[in-house]
Amino acid sequence: MADQHRWWDVVRWTVYAGTARPPRPVSAGLRVLRAVAVLGIGSWAGFVATVTAITQGRGALLPAALGVATLLPAVVGLRSPLWAWRVFVVLILATPLAYAGWVASWGWPWSPGLALTAALVLYLVGETHDQPVLACVAVISVAAMAPFVRDWRDLVLLAALTSVPLFIGNLVRQRRLAEQERLARHQQRIAEDTKLAVLEERTRIARELHDVVAHHMSVLALRTDSARYRFPAMTDDLRTEFAALTDTAREGMTELRRLLGVLRTESDAAPTSPQPDIARVADLVGRVRALGTDCTLEVHGDFDALPAGVGLSLYRIVQEALSNAARHSPGAAVRVEVRVEAGVVRATVCNDPSESTGPIEPPGHGLLGMRERVTMLSGKLETGATPDGGFRVALAIPLEGTAS
Repeated sequence: MADQHRWWDVVRWTVYAGTARPPRPVSAGLRVLRAVAVLGIGSWAGFVATVTAITQGRGALLPAALGVATLLPAVVGLRSPLWAWRVFVVLILATPLAYAGWVASWGWPWSPGLALTAALVLYLVGETHDQPVLACVAVISVAAMAPFVRDWRDLVLLAALTSVPLFIGNLVRQRRLAEQERLARHQQRIAEDTKLAVLEERTRIARELHDVVAHHMSVLALRTDSARYRFPAMTDDLRTEFAALTDTAREGMTELRRLLGVLRTESDAAPTSPQPDIARVADLVGRVRALGTDCTLEVHGDFDALPAGVGLSLYRIVQEALSNAARHSPGAAVRVEVRVEAGVVRATVCNDPSESTGPIEPPGHGLLGMRERVTMLSGKLETGATPDGGFRVALAIPLEGTAS
């Protein structure tokens, strides 16, 4: 019973209720070209219908009316192919009397122009609707033509000719849907990869900052624990307070170690060296020079008072920028500048355009990692191509409030 209701809904949709606009090409030029092609075919079909009526001595008014009527489905098809098909079915039922003399030579009581219109309209319907609607269109079209055909073989031929443009249009539609689905999957995969890269970068940042925070917690624990020896005259209440602070600091260190165990994956080895800071940027520049790349470094300001977390993040950002320059602009000269000013630290990595003709690696998630680090420190990051074809990475991180 449900299937019967479904097929009745399809028939109702096809006959009088449904409508769907044809697909819009992305380019405005393609949209114009499509409209010109549809109207061109429709105009030629109207011209053939007009000439066919004139050859039968129908005067002037009837051929003109038939020509306009044959063009009408093409015009309507620009907005709704299904309504164009409905107009076409009306023409199938209404025009045989005007071409009665063509049965002997043409075999059917319709003009060749209407046959061309039929092919155009059926293709447009096949391009915009699914298979149940196409099956209903084919059955109704053949049923509308059947009373005017005397030989069953001609009816079989008409059924085959009706199915061909529907089939071709449906192939185009299925290919378009498959392409849209492929594009959607590709975009979803890109979004998932980006989300995974963000999570991995945040986990990496958290692992690296663990050492910085753990160092501060260790210093806090040592200072509070040694306070009773450094200040022997303190009261019992102060001794109790410092002892509580020491316990709190040690508990914090324990929780940090547990947090690091959660963040570390099975492939991560235990850290064996201290985290780098901004003072080791010169080592990065030296490695780039060792590869034969012209790399210059300019350092301005005092880095001794720079917070450890800021120094670590700056080091990683400069490291990633130099790696990107080596991958995407091999052989190009690179300039690195790090400057500490009042309340802000700035870093700039700029490379010249590449002169290499070899293959260049596809873009990765390096810029995404830089942005995560800068955002964590409430800074600003600017990346983009330079006027001469190179690439520039510039960042500014405020120092106010970062020391804590």
